[in-house]
Amino acid sequence: MKKSILSILILFSFLPLLNAQDFYTGDKTEEVEKKPLITFNDGGLFELDLLKDSIILGSGVALNGTWLVCDKIFKVNRKSYNNEILIIDDVNSFDRLFMKPYTHSLDIAGDICMAVTVFTPLLLYQTDSSDWLKLGIIYGETMLMVNGIKEIGKLCTTRPRPYSYYPGGPSKAYSNGDWCKSWPSGHTSFAFASATFTSYVFAKYYPDSNWKYAVIAGTYTLATTTAILRIESGNHFLTDVLTGAAIGTACGFLVPWLHTLNEKTNNVVTISPTGFNICLTF
Repeated sequence: MKKSILSILILFSFLPLLNAQDFYTGDKTEEVEKKPLITFNDGGLFELDLLKDSIILGSGVALNGTWLVCDKIFKVNRKSYNNEILIIDDVNSFDRLFMKPYTHSLDIAGDICMAVTVFTPLLLYQTDSSDWLKLGIIYGETMLMVNGIKEIGKLCTTRPRPYSYYPGGPSKAYSNGDWCKSWPSGHTSFAFASATFTSYVFAKYYPDSNWKYAVIAGTYTLATTTAILRIESGNHFLTDVLTGAAIGTACGFLVPWLHTLNEKTNNVVTISPTGFNICLTF
């Protein structure tokens, strides 16, 4: 499931590249003028900045790289399952109130709900097509940060999932070690990051549109439903999804918000099919 989620996120980031006609002007049969694929500091509502995006992207890659090396190569902090049901009384009283045994159908429903939420940025299709790649890059950075933070959290805590305290948990999770990666909730992190990103960006592009309230309500309803399903399916405690919601909301807002703070200058960097173009003004 994690590989599928990561593939979806990578694909979404590069979806604008599939719309090749957006890179050209004039007749499709005759190449007249090539538009730049990426423009930095272009004065738009959301701007890409070479230094800032390098830092954000580099941080996301570093977090994910650290997790992959520690977990997949060195197998840091992994717990093996000894075929014993854990003692419920070991769970704190707050989380104990909401913990559930494993339910496969609700587990699948949570996967589907999260996947739908991850694609809610497609609601931004009405924006200028020249901004699609830019928004795709910003969204990719957002989800890369979310994935890195939540995986590092899981790696450091190794908290058993609620179904480990009941009989009938998923055998595959016990064999691959996923049974002790409860905190924080990855599904909830992704869902709230997507909901926040979509709501924030839509409101910035269309501040006077009544549709923004429907977008905000709809995306957060999907994200909240995802969180509830993760609890009801026995995969997470309430504190897991609350932390996941906080991580997702923070990344979903901060990453696009940082792209509205670029200094207004006449220095423009573009990446086009013919190479780099740089215009610096002193």
